[in-house]
Amino acid sequence: MEWHIASILVHLRPERSPDVRAAVAALGDVEVHAEERGRMVVTVEGPHEGRIADRMTAIHLMPGVMSAVMVFHHAEPMAARTAEEVATARR
Repeated sequence: MEWHIASILVHLRPERSPDVRAAVAALGDVEVHAEERGRMVVTVEGPHEGRIADRMTAIHLMPGVMSAVMVFHHAEPMAARTAEEVATARR
């Protein structure tokens, strides 16, 4: 098994930023790292690529989002993750 992490660049309508930020935070496995003038950098983590794709699609479909594009993806062996991270990922 592998653990995946991806960075997503989100372009959004600046006036919708608070709504998009709240909706992204509600997804789980997602963290907003930076935000400025209609752009947001988000990371997604999960046990498989499907989780990454699902979160990216959900973000792309949010009202106010114009695009969500993966700009980085990395996978590492699940053995490198802590027991707590593995348990959380299986929920």
